Amino acid sequence: MKNKIIAHRGAWKEFNLPQNSVASLKKAIELKCFGTEFDVHLTNDHIAVINHDTDFFGLNIETTNYNDLLIKELPNGEKLPTLNDFYSEGLNQTETKLILEIKTSEIGGTDRTKQLIDVIVNELPTNANPENLEFILFDFDSAVYLKNKLPAFFVHYLEGDKTASEILKSGLSGMDYNYNLLLADKNIIKEFKDLNLKTNSWTVNNLEIAKEFILQEIDCITTDYPQLFLQSCL
Repeated sequence: MKNKIIAHRGAWKEFNLPQNSVASLKKAIELKCFGTEFDVHLTNDHIAVINHDTDFFGLNIETTNYNDLLIKELPNGEKLPTLNDFYSEGLNQTETKLILEIKTSEIGGTDRTKQLIDVIVNELPTNANPENLEFILFDFDSAVYLKNKLPAFFVHYLEGDKTASEILKSGLSGMDYNYNLLLADKNIIKEFKDLNLKTNSWTVNNLEIAKEFILQEIDCITTDYPQLFLQSCL
């Protein structure tokens, strides 16, 4: 592979599937993407669930118990998936890696984000390993906290406000920065690679930008169009 394509919230957009659904996860695996990214929140009763926004069809995930969230459903009829649902589908195959984004808590900041991390760490399946699961976060302190809890796993930082040397010093595995930052400063990818840190970019939906990053030997590209990119970038 010349590049590694990560399906952003699963392979949903090209196939008219709900983002962050089990269906979009399955489709990303079917496409044989390198990875499929998804977003994890903590319910009021400490269940890890998959959704991008804190709001799930009018219900605040962080202040609602999981069973109460089941009254709503995704457009394809799925109930709100749990992290265990994604593990069941994603850790029993070897085509596609799970890229788990830990969402920063809107009601408790870093402290509650760390509670979510504790739930994830304590409930990590025995078949989870660095080959089939890695983590991304916007909250830097939480990212370092997670890396200390799971030192063998890749943990990448999303916010974009840390240099390569700062990421190296923190012990994190690399960066997953917005493509605009990497376009504005063409040295970022090289600086990270020179320190043997992993490089990724979100959310790249323009093929020309993707090809520019590939020329810079970026490790991964996260996109809403994994099928198109797999057909065009390899």
